[in-house]
Amino acid sequence: MLPAKQRERPSKTAALYLHIPFCAKRCNYCDFYTVAEQEKHIPAYLDALVQEIEIYGKSELWVEQSFSTIYFGGGTPSLLAPDQVERILSTLRNNFHFTQNPEITFEVNPGTTAEKKLQDYADTGINRLSIGVQSFRADELKKLDRLHSVEEAENTVARARKAGIQNLSIDLMFALSGQKPSNWRYSLERAIAMKPEHISAYNLTIENGTPLHQAVKAGIVKPVSELRQRIFYSHTIEYLERHGYKHYEVSNYALPNFESRHNSKYWDGSLYLGLGASAHSFDGDRRFWNVKSFSQYIKNLQDGDLPIIGEENLSPTEKQFEMILLGLRQSRGVSIDDFENRFAIDFREKFQPQLKKLLSQKPPLAKLTNGSLTLTREGWLLCDAVCAEFA
Repeated sequence: MLPAKQRERPSKTAALYLHIPFCAKRCNYCDFYTVAEQEKHIPAYLDALVQEIEIYGKSELWVEQSFSTIYFGGGTPSLLAPDQVERILSTLRNNFHFTQNPEITFEVNPGTTAEKKLQDYADTGINRLSIGVQSFRADELKKLDRLHSVEEAENTVARARKAGIQNLSIDLMFALSGQKPSNWRYSLERAIAMKPEHISAYNLTIENGTPLHQAVKAGIVKPVSELRQRIFYSHTIEYLERHGYKHYEVSNYALPNFESRHNSKYWDGSLYLGLGASAHSFDGDRRFWNVKSFSQYIKNLQDGDLPIIGEENLSPTEKQFEMILLGLRQSRGVSIDDFENRFAIDFREKFQPQLKKLLSQKPPLAKLTNGSLTLTREGWLLCDAVCAEFA
């Protein structure tokens, strides 16, 4: 019998996310909260964002945290002018405590970043770019409703290097309708040739309510079969690992010591504060989120109110499942000692049926290595189904 645990408050550093929902054009596959052709509202939105930061800057919980990452996501944060970014970062520094040399990531869409603009971003303190390339083929960019060209994507990487940014991540997508394996390999080859420190390679997901989903329902677009998706995924893992990129999370690959520190905070159970319309936060016990409307977000803050629209308190069972789910999505897996210390539960006893099923299958979907439960190569291909066993 394990000893009863004290109510824990995570001792890790925290993460900070800022949502910038504005886009020049909404992509057909995107289900994030974004708005197109509304750039005229950016100044008012940033005024509200500054107010939200200052409100949380008076919160005992968040003031006592030490933040080690900042992430500007969207939307298209690169629609912001450098002085607007500097205003946000300055407000954050005046209201919260940060570790030395925090990772500050900024999402960039190719075609929205001239060389001078990237240099000015770097001067504000941004030290990592996440570049939404998605494909190095013009026909695939057109399918995805992307505005940029292949040349603009390559130029963005070159400009970022010239600006002195030494931590670049490139986003790519596979399993597009009609995509040939040779075309996907071409995008991987082009990406590797640019030597980014990090690559996020996502299986295109057809999300309800998106234009792409409507096209699939209408029979205009034929989705890729699950078998072919697994073939694409397996090839991606093998190819990137062969070229020195560690597959450290389901969709993420990094050169040594260049894993995304920010996203890792989500996966290791750290606290995170989300600011901006639709942003989510987690305080260790409760998850809460902001209103999914930039106009309502602005109004709430103009009235002096936080724009929180929903919340949920996680039960012990939900926390256990999340630790397993997030752990299995990473190559390091679920540390059994960490799980037992946190929840005072015998992991092998509680999940004996699941472990027996996953470990005894041929080929096995999981393995116990150095005190951690990790997925095998076959398990990676069936990650969602494996995680569902613990629900």
